[in-house]
Amino acid sequence: MSESSNDYACDAGARDFTATAYRNSKGERWVTVEGTCACNTEGFELTLELAAPPIVPVPEELHLNLVEHAPDGSVPQVITATPVKDDFLISDEAERVVIRNRHITVPIQKE
Repeated sequence: MSESSNDYACDAGARDFTATAYRNSKGERWVTVEGTCACNTEGFELTLELAAPPIVPVPEELHLNLVEHAPDGSVPQVITATPVKDDFLISDEAERVVIRNRHITVPIQKE
């Protein structure tokens, strides 16, 4: 797989992600966002980071970006399933996760 036309080395879509809410022992609501992307080489590391808040606040949405960290050195050119997972504190109103830089929306499954 060559680098895609959108300049991302890892292919990702809504079907590749889940978002599951839970409450910790303090009663705070969190969401675990996890997925698997198809990267065009071995060795990629993926992270989810909070995106800048939208101009008009949307309390029903958590806005994230999927960030690719390329491997160092030469690596085999083979499509590799690469996992990503992180937890985020959310409000009781949050219903979906938006991965803005990939135009992905994932509903939050209830705890």
